[in-house]
Amino acid sequence: MRKADLLDDLRAEIGVVSDKLDGDIEKLYDFSIRSLFEQVPDYRYAGVYLASNGQFHCLCRAGHSILSSVVPFGQGLHSLAAVRGGVVREQTGNRTEVYVPFYRGHHLIGELVIIGEPANSIDEEDIALFCELASLFESKVEECNP
Repeated sequence: MRKADLLDDLRAEIGVVSDKLDGDIEKLYDFSIRSLFEQVPDYRYAGVYLASNGQFHCLCRAGHSILSSVVPFGQGLHSLAAVRGGVVREQTGNRTEVYVPFYRGHHLIGELVIIGEPANSIDEEDIALFCELASLFESKVEECNP
């Protein structure tokens, strides 16, 4: 299957689940993370980190990573993405790390984090999908927490 087709299938599957949340945004986070990890072989890790009490904490994850489950604000690429208010992509050795923040208004809710191997496995098609997911998370957070 072509990568573009695979990513389109992921969009469709996640979209269907997002329409059936019944107010449970964590269900969407978990399904999205598991789907990304299980269906795209180059994604070695996927996670959602939420921001609260001066730190990022991992709510759900799939795969293996050297990332800590709790990261204090001001440290690492999590904070860089939050400060920039946009995607941070960092190539390190044989992997690429991507951090995509999502917000409720001006308040940081969390970040979608994906690690891909080999290093060039994450391209602009992938980044577009991650940004769409972050946007979906933003709209569903608003919908689930009016």
